[in-house]
Amino acid sequence: MTSDPGGIMESKAERNVSAITYIVGIPLGIALLIWTIWITATAFIGGQAPFFFIEFTGFSLLRGLFWLIIVDPLVLTLAYWIFMLIMMPIGAAAAGLGALGDRRNK
Repeated sequence: MTSDPGGIMESKAERNVSAITYIVGIPLGIALLIWTIWITATAFIGGQAPFFFIEFTGFSLLRGLFWLIIVDPLVLTLAYWIFMLIMMPIGAAAAGLGALGDRRNK
């Protein structure tokens, strides 16, 4: 067992989870952000909603506000849970593999 008084050294498991978070998590988060902005703008100005088979006709301030205040939080909550369902097993697998690597190096 090594001592790390300052907590500077990370374990291999922590480095793996951090790398996976950057590689998978950040692009998924950015894609979700872009999609949310796109669908909210579509609700305001009209057109085909991305990934929802809804056709918005023309500009509507009320529809856009309804979408922004009511629908977006629901969709983002659902997307958050889907995101967690994707990321948690990946992070756990990365941590487990890193822990195995740490154990082999001792």
